[in-house]
Amino acid sequence: MKKSGILGLSALVVLMFSGCVSTLPINYAPSSILSASGSVSVVPFAYTPAENHTVEPNQIRNTAAGSVLFDQNIDVIFRDAVFKELRFVGMKVDDPNRKLSGTIVEFLIDDLGFNVDWTLIVNYRIVSADKTTYESMKTVKWKTAKFVNVFGALNETIKKNIEELIKDPAFIAATK
Repeated sequence: MKKSGILGLSALVVLMFSGCVSTLPINYAPSSILSASGSVSVVPFAYTPAENHTVEPNQIRNTAAGSVLFDQNIDVIFRDAVFKELRFVGMKVDDPNRKLSGTIVEFLIDDLGFNVDWTLIVNYRIVSADKTTYESMKTVKWKTAKFVNVFGALNETIKKNIEELIKDPAFIAATK
């Protein structure tokens, strides 16, 4: 790796885990190796920590000093990620009769200590003809090294949570 690349990565890590507040760009890239069929429309998600004024709408809660802020609100990032990931695995995402939404209950980066613990809890819901046909809470908890690629770990956390949804037979049945 060139010296400039190492310096850029080091600067990003310092910004992410220091007392500085900086807005970071994010671009979710789907990467699941799962496949699925069915159809839904992915509609807006809610972000409970922001609605409760625990964090800003574009902030992921973290335990170390400083703030992790993104250039988009977390509910928008997550909704777009769900749309991209479902389309990527083979689902149709244009069904006007089945609307997939959800509530992001918790998104936490526990970055105190030697590792980073990631937690993402989402309550997914499909509504069809004004009736809830599917609802389930999906929780992902996993650990990374302290100075890992933060954007890669963030994408992986989101992907793991969406994969829990895709692997749920009740979800697939509700999309048929």
